[in-house]
Amino acid sequence: MGGFGVINFKRLDQLTDAFVTLSRLIDYPDAETFSRATYDELVAHYPQTTQKDRLLALVKQLGDADPLAQQTHYASLFEMNKRYTLYMSYYKMADSRERGTILAKLKMLYEMFGVSIEGNELADFLPMVLEFLAYGNFTDDPRQQDLKLAFQVIEDGTYTLLEHAKAELDDPYFQLIQVIRAELRTCVESEVKVS
Repeated sequence: MGGFGVINFKRLDQLTDAFVTLSRLIDYPDAETFSRATYDELVAHYPQTTQKDRLLALVKQLGDADPLAQQTHYASLFEMNKRYTLYMSYYKMADSRERGTILAKLKMLYEMFGVSIEGNELADFLPMVLEFLAYGNFTDDPRQQDLKLAFQVIEDGTYTLLEHAKAELDDPYFQLIQVIRAELRTCVESEVKVS
């Protein structure tokens, strides 16, 4: 994780609502996920970032399909296709012991900052990591930089996912992952080496 950068917690705090929204959009869709009401809510309340217009276009594009078609498309991409997964540490570690260690560390990280995992999703599930970044209590905690683990897991996982999807990058879900990456990058400042 060396050289990853320093997390800008002021920016992270500014994007709390964005991470909640992005988590919902990249999770299994329901009838409301890409509805007109969701679109209108994004127009009114999503933070003014460089990615907002792109995100609105993607939500509109995904909303053009009926909910059953949305669910079928999502499942065919992420649930019935071993090539793409939203479990971010899987790409690097598959089902190794090392991955088990990362999952345990992520779960501990969540608990350390007041977030508990409910349900049966693994700790590296992209929507869950985004929710953690939105709901974790990081203010004035001396362990704040421990969050680099969550950022690194997302960075590595989404990078590899998009590499696998090079031939399909025009798919709105892969474009949504690009939006997520771009928004997260605004929360990380490059470390400056002092000579």
